[in-house]
Amino acid sequence: MITAVGGGNTSTPLSSSASKIMGKDDFLHLLITELRYQDPLDPLKDRDFIAQMAQFSTLEQMQNLYRVGELQQATAMIGRAVIAQAFHESGLPELVYGQVTGVRNYGGQTYLALDSGREIRTDQIVSVMDEKGLEQYLYGVVGRKAFVRVYNEIGEVVDYREVLVTDYRLKNGVPYIVCRNGEAEEEIPLFDVWGFA
Repeated sequence: MITAVGGGNTSTPLSSSASKIMGKDDFLHLLITELRYQDPLDPLKDRDFIAQMAQFSTLEQMQNLYRVGELQQATAMIGRAVIAQAFHESGLPELVYGQVTGVRNYGGQTYLALDSGREIRTDQIVSVMDEKGLEQYLYGVVGRKAFVRVYNEIGEVVDYREVLVTDYRLKNGVPYIVCRNGEAEEEIPLFDVWGFA
């Protein structure tokens, strides 16, 4: 079964909207500015100050709950196969596949470590799949063109080659696309695929 986590450009990810919420430093800066420039004949009332502090406390608790919820959701993906879409400076989308092996939070953003050695943000995820969902995904790419990474001798991506996907295989939970290379079949791990056309 394929479970959509993010819809790409169709919806605003929660993490980007959460970063637009006023933080405690912003609130304190605003409060100090308000106190500094208040009308001396009509100063800030105690009850107004207490109401603002209560709003600030509520905001901070909501942000903490959001972070905990996001981490719980990301932690639930450990061991699951994910497909993400990363965009490069050129604007071209890249398919990123892997099984989630770990989760970390840095700078208010949640990252997933993948068994392919990549790390992605949670807002880049397109699909989270179990083995049956992964098989459905692979079935859907049969007959399509795949752009496969070409590596040099030290493991750097130096080029891409185009292949036609003729079949797929799952070996011990690891997905491969199958293509023809002359008369022989070639199995390519899904994490070596840049994208499909």
